[in-house]
Amino acid sequence: MSEKPTSLRTTASRLLVFARAHWCMAAVQFVLAVIGTSLIIVFPGVVQWFVDDIIPNKDIPGIWRAGGLAVGAFFLREFLFYVRTRLNSVFEQRMIFDLRGQLHHKIARLPLSWFDRQSTGDILTRMADDVPATQRVILEGIEQGVTSILQIIISAVVMFYTNSTFALIVMVPTPFIAAGGWLFARWIAPRAKLAREASSHMNSLLHDTITGIRQIKSYTAEDTKQEDFNNASHGLRQAQQKLMTAWAVYSPLMGFFGSLGLVLLLGVGAYGAIQGNLTTGELFKFIFLLGFFFEPIARLHGVNQTIVTGLASAERVFKILDQEGEEDLEKGRALSQAKGSIEFRQVTFGYQPDKPVVHDLNLTVQPRQTVAIVGATGSGKSTLFQLLTRFYDPQSGSITLDGSSIADYSRVSLRDSIAYVTQDAFLFAGSIRENLRLGKHAADDAEMWQALNFACAEEFVRRHPDGLDAQVGERGVMLSGGERQRIAMARAFLKDAPILLLDEATSAVDTKSEQLIQQALDTLRQDRTCLVIAHRLSTVISADVIYVMRQGEVLAHGRHEELLLSCPYYRELASLALL
Repeated sequence: MSEKPTSLRTTASRLLVFARAHWCMAAVQFVLAVIGTSLIIVFPGVVQWFVDDIIPNKDIPGIWRAGGLAVGAFFLREFLFYVRTRLNSVFEQRMIFDLRGQLHHKIARLPLSWFDRQSTGDILTRMADDVPATQRVILEGIEQGVTSILQIIISAVVMFYTNSTFALIVMVPTPFIAAGGWLFARWIAPRAKLAREASSHMNSLLHDTITGIRQIKSYTAEDTKQEDFNNASHGLRQAQQKLMTAWAVYSPLMGFFGSLGLVLLLGVGAYGAIQGNLTTGELFKFIFLLGFFFEPIARLHGVNQTIVTGLASAERVFKILDQEGEEDLEKGRALSQAKGSIEFRQVTFGYQPDKPVVHDLNLTVQPRQTVAIVGATGSGKSTLFQLLTRFYDPQSGSITLDGSSIADYSRVSLRDSIAYVTQDAFLFAGSIRENLRLGKHAADDAEMWQALNFACAEEFVRRHPDGLDAQVGERGVMLSGGERQRIAMARAFLKDAPILLLDEATSAVDTKSEQLIQQALDTLRQDRTCLVIAHRLSTVISADVIYVMRQGEVLAHGRHEELLLSCPYYRELASLALL
């Protein structure tokens, strides 16, 4: 427990540093808050004026003067509140914009190994829920916290100026309220963090249900998934109940101490008025001032809860921002025009360091060669592409491009030199045009149609009423598997990179489309280096070199005819059509 407050203080300090970028707006809000809050002293003074002077002296014109002063003060106070509210709205949206932007920037540059250990639902929760909760710490602190503290101070100063002895007596409960707030923060912080984690877990399950709905329905697993969701929802309910239990104890207890102050005021004030130490007008003034004193204290109870729960969310946001191993896309020298000479030298790598997927692997690709990589599922073929694009770095050995280690090149220039068609043919929700422009942002329609033609996708796109503007749906769900694959290939062709990686790129197309794509590949590979992973014999048979992999090692390499004679394992794969 002793470490938690320190952690929260550190998080709060970081948020204040983050808010410095908007210090001008915060300063204006503070000044307006000071002016607006100072106006609270007007009405209690007007009440005393009425009770002690205007009424006893039957001063009719004084009614208009005092009333006008009170109305003017109330109007100015509410007008300043309106201005602060407008500024607060702008401040809030800028804070959210900046914090979300930083978080997205960080997430986009974290290595794939980090995503391997994270739930997508948890990441979305931090972006959609934790960021707004985090910025509320600053906003509540300025909008509610500062104004409440100012109102408390101003009310206390006026009470002490009016009658210091009386003020000390009626403020006896204040230390108990302050201590209660401090204890509440220590008590609620771990419960707030557990509630955020429980919410994240439930959102992760919901994300998996939505993205995997076809699998759930095909296996009639609706009841099983419902049970999993109910368990997560039950965990969230319990965490929220613990949070609200703490609040249910804290809020009425602090309210009791505030009410105790009012009782003290009436008792001691009545005694003072009887003894002649306090005028009736001063008593009325104290009643209003004490109300102004305890009202912001009650408001601070809610601010305290918001800040504590917001700091729990901030910890989750900063946990991502503090992740080490962020990819520096610009670090290294630029790769201007890759020739395509690639070599793997004694490369060993595992997604888990103690479980290598490839080990002591050697592979050589000459410029403008087409190299096919074959082997059974799990032999490490796709891992080679992951390493070549530097999505991961090998644990030992080296990978060179044009004679230099790929680690010497900046990631951005390396990846700009590679067009990569993955096995799952991922498409983003949006139009075909938007998906194609991922390959070349400035591409015009003519270039897009040419790329679609190369990928044998032009015909079905032209048949669609919206053409290039046709929507593909989330993950391309509105297209068939073969259509998604051909759009992904067109995107790679549009990039026109000197190195082309095809990871079973023709696995989801029919035989006719495959033949047409193969013809396009024959044209494209004449002036670029192609690495192809495929199971179909027809895809690899014309390759310049075929590498045969088994259990993370290169078993043999050569042309198709040579391997049929020299490699029994390749011959077995070919006979079973398992390439």
